[in-house]
Amino acid sequence: MSHYQELVDNINERSNGRLTINFLSYGQHPFSGAEILSAVRDGVVQMGNTADVYVSSKEPAIAFLGLPFLFDDLDQAKSVFAELETPYYQQIFADEYNAELTTSFIISGSAIHGNRPLDSLEALEGQKIRVFGPESGEMIRLLGGEPSTVAFGELYTSLQRGTIDGALTGMDGAKAARVYEVVDHNTWWNWSYPVEFTFVNQDAMASLPEDLQQIVREESQRTNARLQANRDLGTMEILVDAIEDRGITVSGLDANTRAEFRERTQPIRDAWLEETGELGQQAFSIYEQNLQ
Repeated sequence: MSHYQELVDNINERSNGRLTINFLSYGQHPFSGAEILSAVRDGVVQMGNTADVYVSSKEPAIAFLGLPFLFDDLDQAKSVFAELETPYYQQIFADEYNAELTTSFIISGSAIHGNRPLDSLEALEGQKIRVFGPESGEMIRLLGGEPSTVAFGELYTSLQRGTIDGALTGMDGAKAARVYEVVDHNTWWNWSYPVEFTFVNQDAMASLPEDLQQIVREESQRTNARLQANRDLGTMEILVDAIEDRGITVSGLDANTRAEFRERTQPIRDAWLEETGELGQQAFSIYEQNLQ
């Protein structure tokens, strides 16, 4: 939140008070992550922030990087995202939500947290795993586990009591839920790379004098670079702190297992392509060209 507050402050300072932004974080405004899209589109608010995981059911095309096991590592995901940002994501926001993207960065560290390594089909067999949506639930089912829907606020006690055997969440979520007080293993899957977006209503942007538009865009670009650097480092810092402070152990997926997981979860990508049609195929074409 500090980076977004800095963005707001810098815009106010550079504009000499001609443009001010009333910054409200989640819980201070009435909109869910999915509702903020339509709130900005309809001009109820002029600027909003959300992540693709919150809008996958409303606008599945936005959630491309949330598909399972597309990428081998963070650098590969960043490379593809850079190619998708202008012709794909920016176009969706403009066409469907009358919005201009101002920041957009990806988040690594999607992991599975439990009391043993969950790094093979054999290890996952029959394990009850907390998921947070239909896509992650189907992924766990295809990999042999039993998906379980647990509210984030109940994650700690569910792991503590053994109601579930493991939980899918990012490292920020793991830290917020204090899961490493009750489980001692992280299996570093990086199965998806969620994207967080900030966007401005196009009519609201067009109503500004050109110099103010330029200030918004320039400060947003600077903030975006800080946000990406913060997430790259912050994710790893949380993992290192958990190792040093909580004594957790960490394992990952070897290349053969990752390839096996990718093959097993192909039906999810096939269903997404069918649902999103030409738009989804555009994303996959850019993805495949980038990996060649």
